[in-house]
Amino acid sequence: MEDSLIKLCHYNDWANNILFNKLAQEDTFVRFPYLRMLSHLVNAQVIWLNRIQGVKPTLTTWQEHSLVTCNEMHQQSSAALKEIVVDESMLDQVISYTNSKGMSYQTKVQDILLHIFNHGVYHRAQIAQQMRRNGLEPVNTDYITFVR
Repeated sequence: MEDSLIKLCHYNDWANNILFNKLAQEDTFVRFPYLRMLSHLVNAQVIWLNRIQGVKPTLTTWQEHSLVTCNEMHQQSSAALKEIVVDESMLDQVISYTNSKGMSYQTKVQDILLHIFNHGVYHRAQIAQQMRRNGLEPVNTDYITFVR
């Protein structure tokens, strides 16, 4: 499981980075529709990281940011996630947290990591769909492209 999580963590970082690069090449008007979804993707990554670290999240899930801020938040949270996934002692730890609706849960760190990486795939696909609808060619963020 650890090796797969490490690969998925690196894949998540790679896929988000090429998406940031693509959106940075588009003009502001074209980028705007994607910022809400991209902000959500990054907010969720930061919120889950905060929960793993035992820190109360200060972001909301749908808080919007600029492309630059999203990228900075991703770089910082991705670096921290890379440290967590290689720390085998962390993966089986069960953390307690409260979700955005005030419900309390306990979840293993490895399951949270899988959720973070799957959540990113889901929303990158939505952004790709929006790009295509707006006449732009989306970037290929498929896992198989990453491992090639």
